[in-house]
Amino acid sequence: MKNKKASILIFVMWVLIILSLFSIAVSRNSASNIKLARQESIGIKSLYLAKAGIAKAMIDLNKDKNNYDSLNEDWNKEKEFKLGGGSVLYASYDESARFNLNSSTLTKIHLIRLGLDDDASQRLADYKAKKGGKGFEFLEELFLTEGMTADMYSKIKDYVTIYRGADPRININTSCEFVLRIALEDDLMIARIIEFRLGEDNKIGTADDGVFTEDNFSRVFEDLGAAPEAILNYRLLFNIKSEFFRILTETSFSEDKNNIKRIVAVVDRSGKIYWWKEE
Repeated sequence: MKNKKASILIFVMWVLIILSLFSIAVSRNSASNIKLARQESIGIKSLYLAKAGIAKAMIDLNKDKNNYDSLNEDWNKEKEFKLGGGSVLYASYDESARFNLNSSTLTKIHLIRLGLDDDASQRLADYKAKKGGKGFEFLEELFLTEGMTADMYSKIKDYVTIYRGADPRININTSCEFVLRIALEDDLMIARIIEFRLGEDNKIGTADDGVFTEDNFSRVFEDLGAAPEAILNYRLLFNIKSEFFRILTETSFSEDKNNIKRIVAVVDRSGKIYWWKEE
């Protein structure tokens, strides 16, 4: 009788142990599912907040009604807003500050100034010519040209664009010195342009910046020492108002700082999207 009771007790203990282990497993699985669901929820909210950042940047661009775009304007400032426990950073950059690889006047010389060697420049120019009106359809297409390496690509990708049709002009107000030198091989004039843009405080993006406008374009170049025939040429090389912009947004939530969503988009002022990348 005692042996029977002992057997029953041992059986009950084993059942309790098994049930306890099962309960622990279920609890851990539930906790894991809850954590996964929370991360998925934050990921979805992050994505839509990042999209809201794109929309906010577009609103800022549409408020810009003057006849020029320069680096001291409101649309060019990094901004932040908070919503639903999330934080969104967003910023706009002028796509016309980049050299257009689909330019109607692209030559091997431009590519050499960009930093490619003679052979790579020739192959890229030949490839683009072979594409005809289509031109480059995505930037990574550069790797389809013989000899293009990851190192070459990384050196030029932040200075070029393919999203502005065949327009060869760059924005004289927003292009960096390196891009200006791709378009114009005149060190003295480039130095004068940069000096004019910096203003009296010698800082870019401040209230006293010199800005080229439709009204002063020719007069400023005359003051910089340009001949009349050179000014006509500058009209073909430079614009002062842009239609295409690159917008970057980044979102994060206080409860999960590691769950960050980034979106990079190239858009025009009407809101048409030419490129979109989520990270």
